[in-house]
Amino acid sequence: MAILSRILLWLAWLFVVGWFWHADRFGTAAAIALAALSLVVFAWPGSIVRRRHGELRYVDMGKEPVGHH
Repeated sequence: MAILSRILLWLAWLFVVGWFWHADRFGTAAAIALAALSLVVFAWPGSIVRRRHGELRYVDMGKEPVGHH
């Protein structure tokens, strides 16, 4: 998922949760829990994908051992 769309979805999630909290549909604890859940849903999976694809992989290009005469 593109970074911009991930950020926009996260902001929309926070807006909706904040709106429901303001309208007394959610309590404070539920709103905080849903905001924390949004970090897990939108922030954490992206960091795992970046780490998996962004790591450098080195190939061992060692020399053959030199035989003793």
